[in-house]
Amino acid sequence: MSTNPKIAIGLLSPVGLLFALPILLWAFSFTELFGQEKCSIGSISETEYQTLLSRAGAQRWTVWPDLSNGVFWPSDRGFRGPTALFNSNQNDQLLSQIRELAGPDPSVNRQLASAHAVLRSMGAEYVQTQEVPDIRRDRAGSRVRFTYYLPQVRFAPACVLCLIWWYTTIDVIFSHELAAGRHELQAVNVLHAGLKGTPDKSRARNVPWGSCPEFR
Repeated sequence: MSTNPKIAIGLLSPVGLLFALPILLWAFSFTELFGQEKCSIGSISETEYQTLLSRAGAQRWTVWPDLSNGVFWPSDRGFRGPTALFNSNQNDQLLSQIRELAGPDPSVNRQLASAHAVLRSMGAEYVQTQEVPDIRRDRAGSRVRFTYYLPQVRFAPACVLCLIWWYTTIDVIFSHELAAGRHELQAVNVLHAGLKGTPDKSRARNVPWGSCPEFR
């Protein structure tokens, strides 16, 4: 079968290469073997975590376009940025999947292990943990944020702008009741990079590369 010379030339042109590169990066992002990752999180053993990771990786929503219907930008509006409703739907969808994977009445360690398994199955990298006191006057609680960085191109295969604004950050947020020492999964927050902010993974990192999350 012969190739149309005009098509071949078009693919080799600077514009063609610019659009081809994000697609190649998107395809390459699925090649990492997450099933070989070893993690034990609190009372969750490596074997139990491997089961969670395998179940998370089998879900359709871990592959575009189930988390995004964008092609040129990680949003539902083509080249324009994500709407507040779109981001909210992504947050709710990920939180729902984590809770479904954790099962009924899960321990806090299983909640954290399930969150890590879901995000690792998507190709997200665990980068940071922060604990921030509540704004309430009594300061009786805090919020623990486990932050992950995900290549933005995973949400939009032909996203040329994703080569400029590289990462989407995803925070998994737990409440921490200080007096009881109790944690509980509260929310997931997805934030796509853009003109309003470009996260720096190197500056944000406060955990070793390849480490597993834990409550400090």
